[in-house]
Amino acid sequence: MFSFIVLLFLLYQGSESTFDQSSFENFKSKVQKYRYDDLDSAFYYLTYMDSIVEQEGNMEAKIEVLYLKGGVYYVNGDYVNAQFSYDEAFELAEKLDLSLEKARILNGRGLVFLGQHKYNQAIETWKQSLQIFKKHSSIEFQPTLMFNIGLAYSQLSQFDTSLAWLDQSIELAEKVGNQAIEDMAKNRRAKVYFDKGDYETAKDQYQILLEREGDISNWERTFLYSGLAELELKTGSASRSVDFAEKAYHIAETMKALWDQERALAIWSEALEKLGNFPKALEIARFNKLIADSLFNKEKEREINFLQLQVVEAQNKELTQTNELIRQRSQLKQRFILGLVAMIGLLLVLVLIYRRNLKLRERFNVKLKMLNVELEEKREMIAAQNESLNQINEAKNKLFSILSHDLRSPLGNLKSFVILDKRGAFEESERQEALNLLESQLDKTDYLLENLLQWARTQLEGFDPKPEMVEIPVIFEEILGQFDLQLKKKGLSVNHVLPTGSRFLAFVDKNNLKIILQNILGNAIKFSPKSGEIVLFYSEESGMAKIHIRDNGEGLDDEKRKKLENEFSMAKSSTGTEDEKGTGLGLLLVKQLLVYNGGYLLIRSFPGQGTEMIVCLKRNDPERVKS
Repeated sequence: MFSFIVLLFLLYQGSESTFDQSSFENFKSKVQKYRYDDLDSAFYYLTYMDSIVEQEGNMEAKIEVLYLKGGVYYVNGDYVNAQFSYDEAFELAEKLDLSLEKARILNGRGLVFLGQHKYNQAIETWKQSLQIFKKHSSIEFQPTLMFNIGLAYSQLSQFDTSLAWLDQSIELAEKVGNQAIEDMAKNRRAKVYFDKGDYETAKDQYQILLEREGDISNWERTFLYSGLAELELKTGSASRSVDFAEKAYHIAETMKALWDQERALAIWSEALEKLGNFPKALEIARFNKLIADSLFNKEKEREINFLQLQVVEAQNKELTQTNELIRQRSQLKQRFILGLVAMIGLLLVLVLIYRRNLKLRERFNVKLKMLNVELEEKREMIAAQNESLNQINEAKNKLFSILSHDLRSPLGNLKSFVILDKRGAFEESERQEALNLLESQLDKTDYLLENLLQWARTQLEGFDPKPEMVEIPVIFEEILGQFDLQLKKKGLSVNHVLPTGSRFLAFVDKNNLKIILQNILGNAIKFSPKSGEIVLFYSEESGMAKIHIRDNGEGLDDEKRKKLENEFSMAKSSTGTEDEKGTGLGLLLVKQLLVYNGGYLLIRSFPGQGTEMIVCLKRNDPERVKS
């Protein structure tokens, strides 16, 4: 009744107060004090603390309350509720990312495993907790964990390993001032030595605690007295065993610690039997049987509760998995729809890109085809120019042999005429005929020398043309003026068809162009009949400026046309329509100059239809076009 009144007072006081850390710590210490000796009071204080943290919404304090509650449930043997409390506390600590709190809660979980005799699982859980504390350099809780690990190893009969952990626990407990854990570890160490059969060491260890029995807790005193009773019985002092066992039982009875009562009663009964007090021994044994049955029933009840807990957890886990599966399916469906939409969008983009690339490729192919055609034409032109250069070199050698004959012959004739004339060897009529013949030969030689000098000049200057943009019709008009006498002498007319629109320009060396046009126009006059017509006109094709000079002479057969067009050699000169003579050097010079100006010569002719010479030159400055 008093406890109930205290609880009501605490709850009333908590309803009017706010969270206070010092008060919280005070109640926490009371729970820790009463959980071994007065479980009811421990739960009363826990209820009050729980109501305060719920009002304040302090989650860290809530974790502490749940942890303490799990410990009280564990001491009371209620492992199911202990595990519920620890699990709830662990979830909160994980949500708040509190590593040290999780480590403490893992200790509680290990205690539950210990109560269920799952010693290996308990050891692994405690070691995991200990590792976290070591990582954070927190040593206050480490002695407790070391004690628990030593206790579990003793239950597995791994006594040496157990003693090693218990020694570490005692050493560290002394360092941090944890007297309760130090007493527990020493008590358990004495028990381990007893289980090993080392009774003397066990007695010495128990004696250390016995000397300060008034300072240790009831839990440790009942464990100490039971241990001494067990030791005296084993070493032959049954009467002293009875005394220690009776003390252990009465202390355990006040704490309602059935396990400790059962242990003390079993030793007490056996000691009485050895003393020959069989009636009392039977009475104690019967009472011990009642407590053992009660413990057995509670153990079975705990096992059943735990199995039920596992079933519930399994059902909850299955339900959680089902919900998760539904959620995943829903997400998968959404992702599939989004992926399908994205894929359709991507496909449309790819189709558009493909169509665009297809159009670009078609344009590129057309342009590439045109470029290939143009490139092929350029390649053929370059090949033709290279061939022309080779033929020019050959023609040069041939030229000197021709010149040695064509120049020496008229000079020899002139010398012979002068010598004979001095001697008076000619009649007047003979002398006049010889002079006419010499005049004809000198005209021919003069024409030959003119072409020779032009050709020699290009050779000496290394065919280094200086091309520029030249207006062709203007140059041609200038050249026509130089041929007025020859045109009038043969009665020829010239039809100069000027281009319409913009100026007709070509990229060529101006002096070279004059030589080219003089020779081509001279040939047209030479092979045109009296009263004939010469037509001059212009065209443009593939970036080339074309100058057309057409006469109405006898024309050329195809074999001679090809030879004149393609070979870079001195062709045998033909006689003109008025018996004009030539050397064949002029056309060679024309083709050579065209090659070095990036141009070429085309000839169109048919027998009886005249001849058309086409001078092809670059239309633009390549560097200007490039920029």
